[in-house]
Amino acid sequence: MYEVALPISKSIANRILLLQAIHGDPLMRVSADMPDDVVVLHDALEQLREYKKGEPLTLYLKNNGTALRFLQVHLEKCYPGAPITLTGDPRLMERDGKPTTQTTSARILHGEDIPVAENESPYITMSRRIKERYEGAKYDVRRMYEGGKEQGCERDWSAAAFWYEYVAIHGGELLLEGLRAESLQGDRVVADLYAKYFGVKTEFVPEGAIISTKDKVKYEGQSKVRRNDVRFVSIDFTNCPDLYPAVALTCEHLGITLDATGTERLRYKECDRIEAVQRHEVRNDHRMAMALMAAGAYPLPLREGKGEELQQIIAKSYPQFVEQWQSISGQSRDHFVTITDVIDGSVSHITPRKGINDDNLGKKHALSKLIHAAPTEYVWLHDDDVILPKAIDVRRTNVRCTKERIQSTNADLIILPLKMESESEHLSLLEALQIAEYAAIQELTMRTAKAGRAVMCSGANLIVRREAWLECESELHPEIPSGDDMFLLEAMKRRGMRITVIDEPDYTAVVRPVATWRALWRQRMRWAGKAPHYTDKDILRCGALVAAANIVQLLFPPVILIKFPIEYNLIKKREPRTLWYVALLLELLYPFYMLISLVGGLLRGKQW
Repeated sequence: MYEVALPISKSIANRILLLQAIHGDPLMRVSADMPDDVVVLHDALEQLREYKKGEPLTLYLKNNGTALRFLQVHLEKCYPGAPITLTGDPRLMERDGKPTTQTTSARILHGEDIPVAENESPYITMSRRIKERYEGAKYDVRRMYEGGKEQGCERDWSAAAFWYEYVAIHGGELLLEGLRAESLQGDRVVADLYAKYFGVKTEFVPEGAIISTKDKVKYEGQSKVRRNDVRFVSIDFTNCPDLYPAVALTCEHLGITLDATGTERLRYKECDRIEAVQRHEVRNDHRMAMALMAAGAYPLPLREGKGEELQQIIAKSYPQFVEQWQSISGQSRDHFVTITDVIDGSVSHITPRKGINDDNLGKKHALSKLIHAAPTEYVWLHDDDVILPKAIDVRRTNVRCTKERIQSTNADLIILPLKMESESEHLSLLEALQIAEYAAIQELTMRTAKAGRAVMCSGANLIVRREAWLECESELHPEIPSGDDMFLLEAMKRRGMRITVIDEPDYTAVVRPVATWRALWRQRMRWAGKAPHYTDKDILRCGALVAAANIVQLLFPPVILIKFPIEYNLIKKREPRTLWYVALLLELLYPFYMLISLVGGLLRGKQW
């Protein structure tokens, strides 16, 4: 059983800090393992203690909404009229100025007589109780960190939510250190929600809370968790809004429809969390990053090797999370090998993880294990970094229609569309070029497959008949790190198996452009490295035609006057918003890009 050291509760620590400032007591000491939000408020209050009356002062609060609300009230009460400016990241400055539970809490901590309201927010109730305890000397706040041990702060139930999510989806057992059954925190309700709806039980012991999934059963040689028979959940998040990302992604992965109410203010958090959950995006939001990681997804910074960037985002509330997640997920036998869901008894949805699986082998071996274990006629494959098609989302689509649509093709391989979109509203040149190129590739993929001469497909969004895959398995080149999709296409064409296309919006998965030129070259060289192993005549002819056209363009540049209209038409079919000069720049650069990728791919050989 893995032991998880949770951070202190931000909500409690920040309220104690404000009370210390109000009463002129020494502020608690802060350390690197504390949530960044606590450190930000602490540092701002320390600056105010040294403030000289009348001098201008600017307090930078990063993206800390609690610090902003608390300090707005604190300045009004203790520094009226002082030339003190509160500023922060752009997202913080975008937040509306409406009073919140944090505003009310700050006024209570300052001694305002605010009547207890019916159905009062747990955050406001917490503020009342902390104030009573503080002023009644029940907290020995001066000794809170003596000897390195907290004497007054609870561990954070909001942070615990992501481990409840992890266990609900992946199974297992964890000890969450320092959690208490009797808590000031409203997010304590997470234990009740996950027990009721998601089959996760909580046992309180002196060290904290042990959480685990309930009864396990054997299924096709694998250990699977028996879930509560729940297909619809209605939850009011008014009093526990921070739980929404974890709960929403838990429901999504377990095939449960979530009716969420009380989520209006989630659009004004570190990001619009409603949209971010739907699109599986981090958007510089600590809770989104942790919720996606707990669900088994790989947020963009992690996929692009930007671990430090991800760490900075998550440090806002839980500095230790990334290290703990890497350790726990690495120990979990099913981390890289999981059948995500079985859709209506007919289609298994499979997402093999990139990396090393439990047998110290790569993604292809994980894929093989998954398909061998799948109990269904069809298997729907996705890479772990795509945004799933609407047709696989049981919250928005009739799943039976999905099953019938797939079965109606009577195909052994169904090629599905992909669309490249950026998380940013304003595209960089690198993103715009990738989106244009991807559109052309997708249009060519669909046209050739519809004509019965398929030359491309992508395992990022593909449906295969399980028995057909097993028949072709020996020809998928396990010694090559990638390419299982293209080698599968070749093997099926050799056997005369039926290959078709479902080119519809509801079956379209979304992929992201890579963030750096280096990552782009590595990806393209990996693709090119498979080229010498292709044997299918259609694929070889298409590749030769593309190569010849680009070589001719290098030797005789005016040929671009013929090439550009043809390829621009392909791009516009998939991405009508593509600007002509972006497509033209892509056309000009493509011969050099193709040659560098091909040579680099051949030199890299079997490296990932």
